[in-house]
Amino acid sequence: MSSQRRRSRQPGPRIGEIRLTGLESGDQADLQPGARIDGLAFAGLQTDAVDLSGAVVMECSFTDVGVDEADLRSTRLRDTVISQARLPSLRAGRGDWRDVRVEGSRIGSAEMYENSWGSVHFVDCKITYLNLRGATLRDVAFTRCTIEELDLADAKARSVAFLQTSVPTLDVQRAELEEVDLRGAELHRITGLSQLAGTTVSSTQLSQLAPLLAAEFRITVDDAAPPEIA
Repeated sequence: MSSQRRRSRQPGPRIGEIRLTGLESGDQADLQPGARIDGLAFAGLQTDAVDLSGAVVMECSFTDVGVDEADLRSTRLRDTVISQARLPSLRAGRGDWRDVRVEGSRIGSAEMYENSWGSVHFVDCKITYLNLRGATLRDVAFTRCTIEELDLADAKARSVAFLQTSVPTLDVQRAELEEVDLRGAELHRITGLSQLAGTTVSSTQLSQLAPLLAAEFRITVDDAAPPEIA
């Protein structure tokens, strides 16, 4: 008998490699609402507020940036890397992200409802609240992240994976989930357990979820012997 660990048949998200070469230096003056920003590198930017609402950002890098109030509503990101960012307040509803990597970053409240994501990877990030209500997610991964509260209510998610990631509070009410791999997630509280169809969990997680499932479906768990019938 082979001693090798059985591999999962679930393919996992397809995350494209982002290659950024020949970038020119950008500065805060380039970051304007509705702007088209292409091939720029932003490093060490520290400011109170940035408004990129409605902008198009392509093949850019943001490294060691700190923005107290970041507005990315309806912003399109393509082939972009965000590293070591500190974003206490991120407003990015109705955005469109393709081939985006966010790494080593701390985000407070991230309002990203009704976003469309494809090939998006968060690595080594800490997020207090991630609002993805009504979002459409495909080929998305969270690796070694802490997301204190993740709201996926009304979202449509396909091929999403959590690897070594803590998600103490997860809301999937009315969500449509397909090939969502939760085996690498540390879960404590889930709202909308009936919507977990289309997810993969480990046997250990299933046993941990048993009390929550019993409460959700009003199942009485009683180890006492049943009454005798005369």
